[in-house]
Amino acid sequence: MEIRQLRYFLDIAETEHLTQSAQNLFVTQSTLSHGLRQLEEELGVQLFVRLGRGLRLSQAGMEFRAYASRALQEVEAGRMALADLTGLRSGTLTVGVIPTFLDTLVPSAVAAFHRKYPGVNVVVRNLLAGPVEEQLVAGQIDVGISFHPTERQEIENEHLFSERMQLVVQRGHPLARRRSMALQALSTVPLAMLPRAFATRRLIDDALRDAGVVPSVRVEMESVEALIDACRWGDLASIVPERAARRAADLQVIGLHSQQIVRQAGILWRRGASRSTAALEFAALLKTKV
Repeated sequence: MEIRQLRYFLDIAETEHLTQSAQNLFVTQSTLSHGLRQLEEELGVQLFVRLGRGLRLSQAGMEFRAYASRALQEVEAGRMALADLTGLRSGTLTVGVIPTFLDTLVPSAVAAFHRKYPGVNVVVRNLLAGPVEEQLVAGQIDVGISFHPTERQEIENEHLFSERMQLVVQRGHPLARRRSMALQALSTVPLAMLPRAFATRRLIDDALRDAGVVPSVRVEMESVEALIDACRWGDLASIVPERAARRAADLQVIGLHSQQIVRQAGILWRRGASRSTAALEFAALLKTKV
């Protein structure tokens, strides 16, 4: 079994198409097909089901995918360990980040890391909290920036910071003169919110439910920045993390009387996995940006 075969397998599992994977990997389609066939012969199982011009993972392929991802991550960790000996001059660091932290926290850390270690490639994936954990456990990312704590036993979680959720409105909004308000006062306020697939939305919903509030959610968008921008143009209000609210200097930020709407950020590691110096250095830089 060769490393290139594992790379072929994982890329095809992602694209489900030989032509696209051949382009991604800069190999011919016949080379890709041959490498995949060799891997299947060596394993003695069919990893994909052929469907017309496409491919789908077989049951065996689904089972093997996580092991292949972890194997490649360990190989990359070994390569990074060797790079560590020469001052982090090469290698790739892959980070999974939930959307709001990607917008407000990570860019400055990435820029600082690149200035310090320009030879290391940094790949940042914009993921929801669930996929951050899943890809970390599967070995597809080196470190995750998400919520603290996590209940998954396979993950170690290092607390990073806490932040409150705050209401934002435009300056002409009826609530704009308020500096703080009770959650109960939100029952008739038209809100723009993240969808329920987001952990932050579920945190807000739980706090509102506990306060006896049925929110009037009129708009749902999958971006905190988009929610804030929507508030600039009408009578909508949104409940957003305070780090995002700070960036909206032209809007009125209103505090909410609730200790429940506080979210915790954490640095996530796969338990028992090697931590490269690059990942540890990035985590250290991230802490200086909090």
